[in-house]
Amino acid sequence: MAARFLRAVDGMNVVLRHLVGAMLGVMVLIVGLQIVVRFVLPRLGIVLSVPWSEELARYLMVWCIFTGAAVAARAGALIAVDTLPDSLPPRAGDLVRLVALLVTIGFFLGLVWLGWRWVEFGETETSTVLNIPMAWVYLSLPVGSALAIVNIVAFLVERRLTARTSLAVAPEDNPEASLI
Repeated sequence: MAARFLRAVDGMNVVLRHLVGAMLGVMVLIVGLQIVVRFVLPRLGIVLSVPWSEELARYLMVWCIFTGAAVAARAGALIAVDTLPDSLPPRAGDLVRLVALLVTIGFFLGLVWLGWRWVEFGETETSTVLNIPMAWVYLSLPVGSALAIVNIVAFLVERRLTARTSLAVAPEDNPEASLI
């Protein structure tokens, strides 16, 4: 059952990674278009306006942040200060890491609750230029936070199943670490 849960979460994260990549690609194209329209075309005597570009890029960025944070949670790659747990004996360090992960789950639960309140608030307002309900933008907070909780639980289950003695993220388990 746990192995099936982990496979489902990993499959979900593959989709989420592609979604984040697509949103980032669209953001780059939109910002590039805005640069061309604002700085290049006027030099050629062509005056155009794409007022929606900044707003759409901003909303895509919000979704990228919350979705990307959820995916990072699966790899144990959320920002953490490891100085204290690393300086403790292994069992005590793991206890500190476990408490930190449980507090993180609590934090994300709070964001789900708060985010849902924002979604309800956003049902009555629309974005300035795109004229879309702001609830769609605010939905990124509870959705990303709920996905992060699922991924943190998967991280904990995986560590338990693989009988890892440590909750520390090994460098080989974190492919993002090679990007630094």
